[in-house]
Amino acid sequence: MSTASDRKNSPGKTLSSGSKNGVSHGFFGEARTRILGWYVIITGCFVGLSIPIFTHLVILQVDRRVAEDLEEEIEVFEQSINYHVSAEKQTDPQKLFDHFLYEKLPSDKTFLIATIGGKFYRSSPLSLPESISRNSAIIQELSQITQTIRGKIFDKEAGEILYHTEPLTINGKVAGVLIIANILAGEREEVLDTVFIVVTVLLVLVVFALILAWFVSGRVLRPIQTLIQAAHAISETDLSQRISVSGQGEMAQLATTFNQMMDRLEKAFLAHQQLLNDVSHELRTPIAIVQGNLESLDYYDPEERPEIIKLALDELKRMTRLVEDLLLLARSEQQDFLSLETVELAELTQEIYLKIQGLANRNWILDAQGTGSIYVDPQRLTQAIINLVQNAVQHTQENDTIAIGSIVEKTSKKQQFRLWVRDTGVGISQVDQHRIFQRFVKAENSQSSSEGTGLGLSIVSAIAESHGGSVELYSQLGEGATFTLVLPIKISSNQSIFPKDK
Repeated sequence: MSTASDRKNSPGKTLSSGSKNGVSHGFFGEARTRILGWYVIITGCFVGLSIPIFTHLVILQVDRRVAEDLEEEIEVFEQSINYHVSAEKQTDPQKLFDHFLYEKLPSDKTFLIATIGGKFYRSSPLSLPESISRNSAIIQELSQITQTIRGKIFDKEAGEILYHTEPLTINGKVAGVLIIANILAGEREEVLDTVFIVVTVLLVLVVFALILAWFVSGRVLRPIQTLIQAAHAISETDLSQRISVSGQGEMAQLATTFNQMMDRLEKAFLAHQQLLNDVSHELRTPIAIVQGNLESLDYYDPEERPEIIKLALDELKRMTRLVEDLLLLARSEQQDFLSLETVELAELTQEIYLKIQGLANRNWILDAQGTGSIYVDPQRLTQAIINLVQNAVQHTQENDTIAIGSIVEKTSKKQQFRLWVRDTGVGISQVDQHRIFQRFVKAENSQSSSEGTGLGLSIVSAIAESHGGSVELYSQLGEGATFTLVLPIKISSNQSIFPKDK
């Protein structure tokens, strides 16, 4: 079984995207398939709606363009008639139509048809579709019209025909009719062929886009698959699995958050494992002492038994204190650990100073008393200072000095106060200064290394951190030590500003 220290020093394992550990959902992963399915539905709806809308708009554009072409033909016809009638005094409808049809070349899919006296005369081009030929019912009907008409008729064979009629008036009488017709099917067919090509290319591109989306979605969702693999690889004895983070965005944040969560869990697990190891180590000795003495109690003389019982009770008392300290450390992580209230720092410092003088025969000094109101748990703060004082007692002798003090520091950047305990004892080595705040750790040069549980400074650190502060230590061997609680000045619920100094 690996120890907590071995696990702490071993590097964590990182799962890359290509890891084969864990459970895989195959090529058609659920999230990936659903994403692609919604992509297909949305794309299909948009493409399906866009094709008829696009086709309809194109047809309307073609009809509008054809109508404009017919209007232009009528304007040219009127200009030609006005010129020949006014300049050449021409009144023969046949010659007027001949001049116009000879001079004008109609645009594609447009037919110019001249009728005189209600009968077909000639056309341009000469060849006409069957639906608008000289004997067709449509031409016979339109040749009888005596006024300008614009409209659209439907022929079974040719489909929709857009027409425009303009009568030829000479001396106030209608001598003939110019019919300009366009079979829209021809114009539309060319445009629809283009639309068909566009739609075909669009559908091909959509298919390629779907294929690309499938692979891209797999790449985007790869951290989730890696997360699943890491979650399956985690066990109650192995919390070292991590996900490699690359890029930015939500998936990178997900991987980072998962790794941070695992860091916290592994830290808590290691702390729990270390605590079990330390507790078992600390309890093993007093249990062995109690058990050994009680088992051999019958072998002692009656006058010796009270001493043995007293020794066993002392060990049980030490175990009780150890359990109480552990419970206190466990409670320090709960929200109801502190009972905050507003107190005066000077009064709190004075009260603590009066309490500590009965702990041992030392030269007690009150260095300073900070003035101002603080929002703290006075009981926990007193407990922390007394623990520091008891620690100072263990590192000093009768003639040494132990002093406490407090001060308030207020600047534009911070509002905090300091509570310290200093002594003139043997001091603490640099090596011990980095480890004495850990649980069950004692300084090697302690005057009474057998006393205490090794949890006093851990409790002090927990109380300071629960107040949002920290503990500072300054010490040199042979020159004593100074422990300082640095805590922020908090605002209580009924305060709007920081209290002012007296």
